Amino acid sequence: MAEAQINLPRRRIDVITVESDAILAFTALTGLIFVPVLGSMGALIFLGAGCALLVRRFQIQVSLCLRYWYIFALPAFCLISFIWSAYPEATFRAGLQLAATVAIAVTIAATTSARMFSRTLFALYSTAMLASILFGDVRNDTGAWLGIYGSKNALAGAASTYVIVSLAQVLDSTAPHRLRLLGAFGAMVGGLLLLMAQSISALIILPPAIMILVLLLVLYRLSSLQQIGLVVFLTLVSGLLIVLAVIFSDALFALLLDTTGKDATLTGRTDLWRIALTLIAERPAFGMGYQAFWVKGHDAAEALWFRFGIEGRSGFNFHNTYLSNAVEIGMIGVLLQVVVLYGAAITTGIWALRTHRAEASLLFILVMMVVMVSFVEVPVFFQFSLRSVIVICAFVYALRGLAVGRRQANASFRT
Repeated sequence: MAEAQINLPRRRIDVITVESDAILAFTALTGLIFVPVLGSMGALIFLGAGCALLVRRFQIQVSLCLRYWYIFALPAFCLISFIWSAYPEATFRAGLQLAATVAIAVTIAATTSARMFSRTLFALYSTAMLASILFGDVRNDTGAWLGIYGSKNALAGAASTYVIVSLAQVLDSTAPHRLRLLGAFGAMVGGLLLLMAQSISALIILPPAIMILVLLLVLYRLSSLQQIGLVVFLTLVSGLLIVLAVIFSDALFALLLDTTGKDATLTGRTDLWRIALTLIAERPAFGMGYQAFWVKGHDAAEALWFRFGIEGRSGFNFHNTYLSNAVEIGMIGVLLQVVVLYGAAITTGIWALRTHRAEASLLFILVMMVVMVSFVEVPVFFQFSLRSVIVICAFVYALRGLAVGRRQANASFRT
């Protein structure tokens, strides 16, 4: 009996490999994104997934601490400030939590790719923005949209970040067309939510961020000599604008107040800054201890809460990163924070100019947004803070990217 053979065409099976590190990083970032909804549970998710990642990569933790010692110096100083803190238990607990946050952020950046990090932010922010549309609250008095964040400023900050993250997906030439289309849609949704939040400060920050992105795209298409010429030209123009701003400062300040609807104290900010300077003068080097000022029962904090009508006695600060942190950890601590924040800005900028990669451009702009808002808010360097994690991850990703570029340049030089 003859055997009949039927040759069926083989179907191609695509195998998707998912790294455990990426899963843990995604889970940890999910906890931070949804802290406004989940509260302490979100922080617990971040810690649980992050600590699992630390344990999984336990063998490289010592090398990471040595390699990025200037990043870990910040939480170490905050932790040891319990020695001179007026509230040592609060300082020690907050210092430990900050150290865990920094360690998790460094490990995420050391074990995953910047592209994965960028697309993870896009996916998670997209979910948060969708939830803000479907389940978000609205202020009864002004009609401002609060989303899932419970605050128009918090929603506006997240929406402005989402616009930039979405635009980065659109401009990523390596991204699938579907993802780029979703990025374009996401940018429009983020812009709509930003308008609905009615936050003037966030609306002021977003245009410069987009301008930086456009400037990067222009620089990418120029030769090295042309890039230097353009940077020199922009520096001279910026210097001229600064001089003009100083000359016409009174008129510009009046215009700012009229546009934003704020009073001459910027809604009490200038009063807070004067108080902060007085407190800094009392302990200029070491400060009062990490997170040892805004403590219930502390007379100075209670007086400020009462003066500004903060009934909940929480969620308040000096509305300036450098002054606020100098009160708590002194000029030494502020110097350590400047190293991390501005180190991240400089390295991500150099990385973006050298590689022209979309994720490098995104991280540079996200760090610059933090730098811009740092003069009127306190956006970074506290535990379970997404912006703090983004800044630290950006710093590490940029250092890794620049190191790879140096190795490739050395290899090509030898050959």
